[in-house]
Amino acid sequence: MTWNDGTMMQLLTQWNWEPWLLACIGITTVPYLIGMWRMGREQRRKILGHWRALSFLSGIAVLLLALESPLDEVADDLFSAHMLQHMLLLLVIPPLLVAGRPVITWLWAFDLDARRAVVRGWTRAGLQSLFRVLMRPLVVWVLLTIALCFWHLPGPYGWALHHEWVHDLEHFSFLALSLAFWTIVIEPYGQRRALGYGGTIVFVVSSGFVMSLIGAILTLAPHPVYAVHLDTARYGMSALEDQQLAGIIMWIPSNLIHIGALCAVFFAWFHADERRAPQFKSNARKIAMHSLLVLPLAAIGLGGCAHSDPEAQRGAQLISDYGCGACHTIPGIRGADGLVGPPLTHWSQRSYIAGYLPNDPDNLAMWISHPQHVLPGVDMPEMGVSEQDARYISAYLYTIH
Repeated sequence: MTWNDGTMMQLLTQWNWEPWLLACIGITTVPYLIGMWRMGREQRRKILGHWRALSFLSGIAVLLLALESPLDEVADDLFSAHMLQHMLLLLVIPPLLVAGRPVITWLWAFDLDARRAVVRGWTRAGLQSLFRVLMRPLVVWVLLTIALCFWHLPGPYGWALHHEWVHDLEHFSFLALSLAFWTIVIEPYGQRRALGYGGTIVFVVSSGFVMSLIGAILTLAPHPVYAVHLDTARYGMSALEDQQLAGIIMWIPSNLIHIGALCAVFFAWFHADERRAPQFKSNARKIAMHSLLVLPLAAIGLGGCAHSDPEAQRGAQLISDYGCGACHTIPGIRGADGLVGPPLTHWSQRSYIAGYLPNDPDNLAMWISHPQHVLPGVDMPEMGVSEQDARYISAYLYTIH
């Protein structure tokens, strides 16, 4: 068989359709689609925007291509095809899936009581604590680096090709650890990013360096490293040429993807600083212009009630009435020094609400009114805040710079 006839036919016809893998994909995709449907158009726009669902479904499609298509068969013979498969599992599928915000969408597939039960069970089983430990950036970086180095050693690589269950374990480790890696890079969770922008840049650069180093070693090696890929003649290339192509696939495209991630982080960093700069300048002007007024007011004990916006004034009163200060530290509210929830300092400068929703007045009012509806199981309880009261409260919070 030559590359031009039989091999091309193989590439077009031999799909695996393994039942267990199709079942896993179905268990992942069907709840996502149900969650999208149950969100409704308005909630879907706020949570997923216009492209996140497409990103998730594209990731599922590429996963099928990587593991079920003829690429999986050819990867048993060609190291370069196997490396392409690895790059899809490491660098293409995970960011597409993570950008689709699957966790919150899966939760929407259940009714409110079921969502709460799922989150309570997750917490009571200790999985939340385990998740936090495993999602620490240093832990993710070390585990991913170990996996990359270990599975590209000749011994473990040969085991994976000779034993199907070892091969599945290899692919699972790449996909799972890469999902963790790209979650840290792309999606904030909890109340803020797992890493600041500078730390994220170091995180991406160091991981990209490891991949590039392995790719360079394979490309520049003077002889074939893997005995399982010595028989490549029917594909029209020598074993060394196949290995060099595999090294280039790991070296160059991975560099391009990591550079793209770095550019995205840089732009996000600049955007965050741009948002802060006008607020800083505005605050400085206000301080300069009104200092003569603020000092007399403070002298007569009215400094804490100096909000000129009537909606913000009403919101400050409602924050006290609803007892929000029992859980949160809220600047400008007397007695609001709770430590149960996160402090609401610099609220107007934050990019996300609860790590998922873009920080804008509509989303904040929705979150204040129905936090358990948006993110079931979150520590913030339903307080019975009406939609109008939530808007007053959000008006006050946006005065906190």
